[in-house]
Amino acid sequence: MNKKIKLKSKSDSSFDPLKKAWEDVILKNQSPTDFVLPSVLQSWKKSLEIGIDPYSTESPNAISGRKLEQLIATNKSLIEIAKPIMEMIEISVKDTGFLTTLSEKSGYVLLVLGQSDILEMAQRNYYLPGCSRSIQHAGTNGIGLCLQEKKPIQLTGCEHFRVKHHDWTCSTAPIQNSRGDVLGTITLSGHSYGRHQHTLALVTAAAKSIETQLREYELIEEKQLLDSLVSSIFDSITDGLIALDSNLSITHMNSQSQKMLSIDMKNALGHRLDEIVQADDTLLSALRTNYRISNKEIDFNCNGDARTFVCSIDPNQDASDQILGKIIKLVKKGDVINITKKFGGNYAKYEFGDIKGNDSNLKKQIELAKITAKTNSRVLLFGESGTGKELFAQAIHNHSDRREGPFIALSCATIPHDLFESELFGYRQGAFTGARQDGMIGKFELAHNGSLFLDEINALPLGIQAKLLRVLQQEEITRLGDTRSIPINVRVIAATNTDLLEEVENHNFREDLYYRLNVIEVIIPSLRSRKGDLDLLIDIFIDRLCQKLTIARPEISDDVIGILRAYKWPGNVRELENCIERAVTLSQGDMIQKQHLPIRIVKKLNRKGSDTTSIQDGYKSMIINALKRCDGNASQAARDLNIARSTLYRKMEEFAIKQ
Repeated sequence: MNKKIKLKSKSDSSFDPLKKAWEDVILKNQSPTDFVLPSVLQSWKKSLEIGIDPYSTESPNAISGRKLEQLIATNKSLIEIAKPIMEMIEISVKDTGFLTTLSEKSGYVLLVLGQSDILEMAQRNYYLPGCSRSIQHAGTNGIGLCLQEKKPIQLTGCEHFRVKHHDWTCSTAPIQNSRGDVLGTITLSGHSYGRHQHTLALVTAAAKSIETQLREYELIEEKQLLDSLVSSIFDSITDGLIALDSNLSITHMNSQSQKMLSIDMKNALGHRLDEIVQADDTLLSALRTNYRISNKEIDFNCNGDARTFVCSIDPNQDASDQILGKIIKLVKKGDVINITKKFGGNYAKYEFGDIKGNDSNLKKQIELAKITAKTNSRVLLFGESGTGKELFAQAIHNHSDRREGPFIALSCATIPHDLFESELFGYRQGAFTGARQDGMIGKFELAHNGSLFLDEINALPLGIQAKLLRVLQQEEITRLGDTRSIPINVRVIAATNTDLLEEVENHNFREDLYYRLNVIEVIIPSLRSRKGDLDLLIDIFIDRLCQKLTIARPEISDDVIGILRAYKWPGNVRELENCIERAVTLSQGDMIQKQHLPIRIVKKLNRKGSDTTSIQDGYKSMIINALKRCDGNASQAARDLNIARSTLYRKMEEFAIKQ
């Protein structure tokens, strides 16, 4: 508050060096050389700076009522532990004129114990619950200085800032937790003539005793909290969890595992798992050894009901790797599929709004796809490479009632012929040499209650076409190496970049499968057939990339616009997007010029009668700039230009470019 205080001497201090030092500092603004501890001197000066009146008899600061109740409630554990120790101190200092005070970490008094005469003195000096003894409120005093210094302090007489405390001696020790944080203080206060070094030792020992008990209390609380937390986590996990001891007896089952196995934990505790539920030998063998299994399908017999869960077993070990028991995790197969969807990228992120263009034919196909999406009809998407077939497939999925289910995409052109069946339908453990021990879930199972997008369906081998046809007819699959049929609910969206009817005529594609897949046909127009969308797409791609790279939006030269409009775009929208990405990246916010375009585009237009000189100059400039960017490294420049190194050397010779 920095209010100016008018001070005056109220007694003769010639006989008392400490009092004289106090008056020198407080009254005369001098710094004494003796009799004053540095911490006390510093505290005096701070008290003066903040405007505390050393002669004031008013209460420094106090809280009461609701606030005091809340403060006491907050420090309940501290009070409960400290009070018996304070009572013992009270007995030991009986009839000595001392009182015992407990404060919290901010300096507010929590508890005061003492005989009636000293308590009356304490009351007159505001040593009451709720009163603040911080230096900020009360000036230099034992409690406030102890909190500041975080160590035991003894103040006597004029070492206190306020005159009304000059008749007091205070011995104060901090109370700290296991992390070293100060929780409060314990203080012995009495008449200044009763000063003795043993009082400081006594409160220091008392503080240590309180700290020890607090740490024991903390450990108990932490254990209780940890037990409660572990139990809560155990029961909140949606997977089934079973804890076994070293004898394989059940010690805990969460609620989900009880539901999954139709077991009441009350009847299961203390029993071996194989006494409660029947399971195949794989589980029992793993339990009898230290063998760890992960995500393995295990068959259970639950009161006559056969159930299959994805099972994992992990040993419960102590710090010395001693096996204390086992933890069994049970997961429903459907949950595994959902996890795969969520974390394996098996979801659709695009909507119809992400398909950009004003071409009337494109809009017509979008409307057709929207109508189709509301049904469960199979869809055949036809379009050249790069037209956005998967974009359409994802949009159809997200516009359908299956939007909450998985979206699984598989490119048939990338799968080796001998792996098609296992990829589509999965396999059981040991189905063939090299098969994973725990088997594999196929794409149809993963897509259950969702959509399966089969891209480039024309690449599907004839043998697999027959099996796919059966799956579409029966709506069930059989894993490779298994005899059990698994019902599936999957919407198939197929795509092709070739004329499937022509493939049928050439006996490369089954006619019956074609008509099964082609319930609704969506024909996605090529980019060259909708040149009116070219400028729109260019702007979209530039804006998107500049935002990603956090660079300024470049302008495009008229020459580049002409080249982009004249080019036929055999790779369609994907090729255009890649072209713009290259140009924006190379331009780095400057104007996009010819040299920033892919060489193949410039070369193709050159062969069709473009300005040869201009294009050749652009080609030469492109090579020179690439060599500059790569510090003359021809190999790196060739990779940057996406051409062979031999081609680069040939062009350098042709254009007389020196390295």
